[in-house]
Amino acid sequence: MFEQIRRGVFLALAVALAPQPTTAQPSRAQVSSARQEEAAREGWQKVPEIFEAMAVRPGAIVADVGAGGGFFTVRLARAVGATGRVIAVDVSEPELERLRARLDREGLTNVETVRGDAGDPHLGSASLDAVVIVNAYHEMVNYQAMLHQLRTALKPDGRLVIVEPISEKRRAASREQQVGVHEIAVRFVEQEARDAGFRIQRLQDPFTTRSDVVEWLLVGVPDPAAVAQGAVCPIPPKVSVSSAPSPNEDETAISNPDLRIAFDIFKERRAEGTIVVVDVRTEDEFLAGHVPGAIWIQLSTVAAEVAKLRATGKPIVTYCS
Repeated sequence: MFEQIRRGVFLALAVALAPQPTTAQPSRAQVSSARQEEAAREGWQKVPEIFEAMAVRPGAIVADVGAGGGFFTVRLARAVGATGRVIAVDVSEPELERLRARLDREGLTNVETVRGDAGDPHLGSASLDAVVIVNAYHEMVNYQAMLHQLRTALKPDGRLVIVEPISEKRRAASREQQVGVHEIAVRFVEQEARDAGFRIQRLQDPFTTRSDVVEWLLVGVPDPAAVAQGAVCPIPPKVSVSSAPSPNEDETAISNPDLRIAFDIFKERRAEGTIVVVDVRTEDEFLAGHVPGAIWIQLSTVAAEVAKLRATGKPIVTYCS
């Protein structure tokens, strides 16, 4: 009896200490259920039209940002073919592990998975033909930094395609109220994309409809004239008082393009009087028309005015367009 108990203990320890798989394999029932859900989604998501908006073709290099379970990733992998490549980006490592398992099951070898950060998808510069974000943009807290990084990652003729839901009853709600229930209206994203240096090539609202929820589609392309015309400022439009650089600090501190403020937030803060608005264009441009209440400090002299700006005790917002 003692020998049987001892063997049982050893067996239990062996099982407990044996290496466990990092990702549980889904059962046949789970796989079947997921396929049925995706088949139903095929009916309303308008995947071919989204791919057309992306200009997907064999050999293309595209990114699925906010890839999640891989609904678009696997379809893109087949669409770009063996000579193309798909980069699936997500901030969740467990989601990426499940996606890798799915790619193995489906024999797809032209997909690279990347764990992104809140404001950086970690994509190569000028490397992508298209980026798609479906039902994930509203989750991005650092959306302005993310848009800037995506603009940098796209080739000059690349395309950014965003598809998001919005309920008709919440169209007039604030951005914060909408994202709180995992939605966002296209009016916010359109302005944010423009602020990040995109030209809006196409905007379709509604794009597709389910019950009382509408999904819209936006296509943005990098605007080559954005920097030259001042649509993307060479200095950040938002500099906090605590981090405002002194004249002796590294100039890279005031050229970080991630330190941008969304247009809707800018309007709210200006109306509240909780920011100082600085026009950094030429004097002639300032006199020809400027944001009400803005003060004029030409770009070339900003460094000399830092002490005075700090003395206001408020965040400083600059604009050059």
